[in-house]
Formats: sequence, C-alpha cells, structure tokens
Amino acid sequence: MPDPFDLDDYESYRIWRDRILEFHAGERRDPRVELRRLASPTAAELAELAGRIAAFNLAIVAVAPEQIVPAAILAFGRAIGLDTADSNLFADADAVSRISSAGGQDKRGEYIPYTPRPLSWHTDGYYNSDANQVRAWTLFCERPARTGGENHLLDHRIAYIALRDASPDHIAALSHPRTLSIPANVDRGAVIRPESAGPVFSVRDGHLHMRYSARGRHAIWRETDDTRAARAAIDRLFSDCHGYTFTHRLQAGEGVVSNNVLHDRSGFEDGVGAREKRTLYRVRYLDRIRIAARG
Repeated sequence: MPDPFDLDDYESYRIWRDRILEFHAGERRDPRVELRRLASPTAAELAELAGRIAAFNLAIVAVAPEQIVPAAILAFGRAIGLDTADSNLFADADAVSRISSAGGQDKRGEYIPYTPRPLSWHTDGYYNSDANQVRAWTLFCERPARTGGENHLLDHRIAYIALRDASPDHIAALSHPRTLSIPANVDRGAVIRPESAGPVFSVRDGHLHMRYSARGRHAIWRETDDTRAARAAIDRLFSDCHGYTFTHRLQAGEGVVSNNVLHDRSGFEDGVGAREKRTLYRVRYLDRIRIAARG
C-alpha cells in the first residue's frame, strides 16, 4: 500500500510532497476565515475552514470580539470535530486555559506562557505521554497586548518536507521512540506530570504528527550523531522555511485553530491595569480537526 511516510517509498512521498507544496503556493496562501457566529459556523464557513486546514493545517478565524467567551469557543471546537479536550495545568473544568500575565504569588508566573517573555518554537503538549498527544488546539484573543505578542506559525508538514529533502536520515533519527524526553514536573516532592519520551515525528491514523520543543532546558535529546545532525537541521529550517511561515498578531475577536502546528510567540508589553492585560483562551484537544460536509 502506498505510504508517503515510508522512507523507502519515494514515489508516494513525491506525490504527497508536491500536493502540500502546491497548497502553500501562490494566491491561495490566505488562512483567514470570517465567521458570523463563532458558536455555530454555517456550512459555507465550515467549507472555507476545511479548505484552509487541508492546505495549511491551520486557519485564522475572525469574529465579533464580544463572542470570545469559553462556551462559544468550546461550541466552535465541537463544530469542527474537536470533542476530546486535554485537561492541563491551570485549565478550568472544561479544559479552557485563560492565558494572561501572572504576577505576585500566582503559580502560573513560573510558566512562560503566563508571562510576557517570548516563547520559542514548539508544538503544544510536547510533554504529554505518547498516548495523550495534543493533535489540535484553538487559541482566541479577547484582548491583545499593548505591544508585541506576535505569533509565527509553520505547518509541520513543511518542516518534515524540508528535513526529508535535506536527508532522509534526519527523519529516521527524529522518528526514534526515545528521540526527545521531557523530565517529570515535580513541585515540592509532588509529581505534577511524569517524565515523557517519544519521537519528534510519528504517523497517527494516517496523519503526520510532530512533537517538538526548542527549549534548551527541560528537554533531553537522544545522544547520537544522527540526532545531533537532525537537531541542527531543525534549527536551520525556521529561517530556511521563512517563505512558508505565517506571521500574525492576534487582535480582539481573532483566533487560530490548528492541527498542532509549530509556533512561537514574541515577547509583549501589557498596558496599565487589569483591563489592559493581554488575554487569550486556549483549548487543547486529543482529536484532529474533522469538518464534516453539511448539505
């Protein structure tokens, strides 16, 4: 059976590769979709979203800012086939994380997403167990920062193509089941999250999945020459793939939905007072986006 991710099946890979690169080329390179109601997208809006996801593994969604509330965000997720939310640290009972700068004694301030500091390239949930990998996420902006907070977004299929074209050995190294290990998160002797280990690239239900963090701390890479070479190639691809990278600073009423693409975030500066704090809502899912046709 043809398999584009089999390193010995070059013809299937070539066909898949050319299709992905064609999606990213030319006039169709526009990820934005405007929705009238976030909680209940129309059939036409869902079709537009499906096209963007097929092309880029992501879409930028725009709605009226007052619609950015957790209930509508969760309903939107269900409308695009996201049913299994990933409960994670600091998320609420519905697995919705309210992301803003934490200060004082707030424990969230120990974690970079809850600070104004820049976030390096990563995929979400890279520290999750292999059985509970984050396959998709939504991120919606209630209020942007006064300055900064810009995201770069890169379809991980493009990263795979760049690395495989450079050397199939990179893909072989990054597919090893212990390529990347994340130590346990321990607080005052209590294990908040156990150690996790797994590949960078894997194929799940026929779809390419990537698990990655550019962090220097709290990331342990397999100590082999081929892994070191692959890591160096990953470091280069973020500049080499500049033409395939989306750059966007979310405004109030905007969001990103993705099949857990690579992304980073620049540092930012809030305004004065609680009402001028950058505030976003994030939900992570163990599902991939699945948009059913509605007639």
